[in-house]
Amino acid sequence: MGYTRIDALRISPRYAATDWQALDLDKPADWVRACKIVKDRLHGRFLRFAGNCLRSPNSGFVVLAIDSLLLETIQQFREGIIDGRGRSRSLVLDFLKGKRFQPEFDAAARSAYYTDIRCGLLHQAEAKRMWLVRRDQASVLAPFPHGDGYIIDVRVFHQRVSMSLNDYLDEIQAPANENLRRNLSNKMNHICSVREQRGAVDAGALHG
Repeated sequence: MGYTRIDALRISPRYAATDWQALDLDKPADWVRACKIVKDRLHGRFLRFAGNCLRSPNSGFVVLAIDSLLLETIQQFREGIIDGRGRSRSLVLDFLKGKRFQPEFDAAARSAYYTDIRCGLLHQAEAKRMWLVRRDQASVLAPFPHGDGYIIDVRVFHQRVSMSLNDYLDEIQAPANENLRRNLSNKMNHICSVREQRGAVDAGALHG
């Protein structure tokens, strides 16, 4: 199968930048489609692969790494942040304040997750301090019984990240959430503009 310009403009498995740009966000029906595009991007490129990895008994670290990347991204969408450099800590902590992670993730647990799991896995491919990654626990997070750390249930954590994405998409479809809608539009417009720039470069390379 040959390479096309649509491939260069793709923003998710099923949609291209042109699909987003064709939306009329003054129409309620187009906000339903907008949510489908965002879900296809975040679920189709990240969440479903993390879910597939959960089938392996030794996949806890890779699932948490994907989920850490994704939860930070969801928070960027919520806040309309174009470039999250230098803001990772606040993004992760704010996400974990969400209802799906309370009351287990108090201020200390949120900070420890960012330092020991998010940064530990993404920068060193290991969890720091006394963290245990387990499944089939009584709760998503529990204090480590003999030391400074936590036991995290990777399956439940992944489910809650997934539910948080669905919560966000439900909120977007409510017209009263104008600020969330505006933030999403700004974020997606930026993503599409980057895809167009890359598409132009790819097209030149193909025909140069």
